[in-house]
Amino acid sequence: MHVVYTGERVRLRPFRDLDEYMQLQGQRDLHMNAFWGPWHSSEPALRQAFEADGLLGGEEACHAIEDLSDGVVAGVALHGTPSAGELSCWLATFVLESRWGHGLGREAKLLKLCHLFENYPLQSVWAGTTGEHEPASRGLLACGFRLAGGLRHYHWHGKYVDILDYQLMRSDWEAMPIRQTVRRGN
Repeated sequence: MHVVYTGERVRLRPFRDLDEYMQLQGQRDLHMNAFWGPWHSSEPALRQAFEADGLLGGEEACHAIEDLSDGVVAGVALHGTPSAGELSCWLATFVLESRWGHGLGREAKLLKLCHLFENYPLQSVWAGTTGEHEPASRGLLACGFRLAGGLRHYHWHGKYVDILDYQLMRSDWEAMPIRQTVRRGN
């Protein structure tokens, strides 16, 4: 299974160690995302999840998003690990707000798609965002996702928001140029 994917701007890789992962989590918790609200996890739960398999397995797996311009971890790319027989899963990216606007999240999604379609027998990948998070919607569309539906007036952190669901099919991914340019492995 490939665990490192390198593009033009970012590298998806396992977190080097627990400290690197916890540092990113601390930055994420410190700077609340205006679109998704607060997102806190207990330190013992994060440590337990990391120590089990370095976050590469389990129900929710993730890679560090390393910014190639300076080698700093700029975020995390996550996916729901599909169970045997499942033909779809979800992906998500979180990029520190100080790193927005440079295409890091967009490229991380494309690299995560390579990881998912190359390592699992998936037919589709899903992603969602709030209706007010227009940069995320634009990024998903730019990655080839199509709007597939959503939930109206979803109660989230004390307010009602629309949740938009996007889908990308294996056949769409197979036609993407990223497949030929991504570097796999160390």
